[in-house]
Amino acid sequence: MFPKLNLVTAFYIGFSFIVISLISSSAHAANVNNADFRVSSDTGYSIAVYSQLSPIEINKIHSWIIEITDRNNRPLKSANIEMIGGMPDHDHGLPTEPQVTEEVEPGKYLLEGVRFHMQGKWQIIFTIKENGNKDQAILELQL
Repeated sequence: MFPKLNLVTAFYIGFSFIVISLISSSAHAANVNNADFRVSSDTGYSIAVYSQLSPIEINKIHSWIIEITDRNNRPLKSANIEMIGGMPDHDHGLPTEPQVTEEVEPGKYLLEGVRFHMQGKWQIIFTIKENGNKDQAILELQL
């Protein structure tokens, strides 16, 4: 049998449970906001990459959310985003042709069809076109 709890003890147990739940959910929310990769362009665009696979696995097709902000940290809305990539040391590109399929929120773009087929040094080039301007940012990663 369980011992009987008085009202004060029951309150402290309940309160402790709520505090622990809030702390764990806050820690999870903070991890969700951490980008897998970050890179900036010469003109001040900041790009944060959130991969569906973290860590990235070889030969698994997956998607990325690409979050782009301007130099004033405002979301870059309605831009045209292209991504190409390859392995400079091996002189070949990606085995797929990833495409931005939609802007899921202002300044956040869904990039589908990302796949890396081997380990090594990869170079990803993001081309950003917006209001007649064109800029690029280069992300280098080691898988």
